[in-house]
Amino acid sequence: MKKIIYTVALGLFIAFSMSSCLKEDSTSNPTMKSLKMYMVDKSGKDSLVTQVKSGKSVKFVVETTADICSVWPGGIRNIMKMKNSTADSLDMYNHPVLNSSDCYVDYGLVGAKGYKTTQNSTGWYASYTYKTAGTFDVTIVLTNNGYQSANYKQVVIQFGKVTVN
Repeated sequence: MKKIIYTVALGLFIAFSMSSCLKEDSTSNPTMKSLKMYMVDKSGKDSLVTQVKSGKSVKFVVETTADICSVWPGGIRNIMKMKNSTADSLDMYNHPVLNSSDCYVDYGLVGAKGYKTTQNSTGWYASYTYKTAGTFDVTIVLTNNGYQSANYKQVVIQFGKVTVN
């Protein structure tokens, strides 16, 4: 009888020690509170802007509950051309082959990437310079990672258009 009680107690101890009550085990969808754009003014300080100037660095600041955040500013999309031709290079799935792209429509294609962000006290931020004037689609990808588990929640937020002068 003692042997059975010790075996059951040992089994319960192992079961409780292997289980976790960590918050990270139950992953929720990340949310975005705001996206702000800052540019350096004449005095050298960051100032909030609504329109961006081409050739000058803009800082995207994302306030979010996400564990990971990336910014897809949409300013570059260079399609590789076939040698000695003006036709686009296509892969075996009939997708264009890219030299580089930061447009979210190209997500998953070779050469497409969003900008990694760095976290500070105000949120996640990334700096970017638009080379030409125009209107560009900005997309934010937020990810919550259920550390040590298969839980993985990703949310894609189409922020909208950014006008660059």
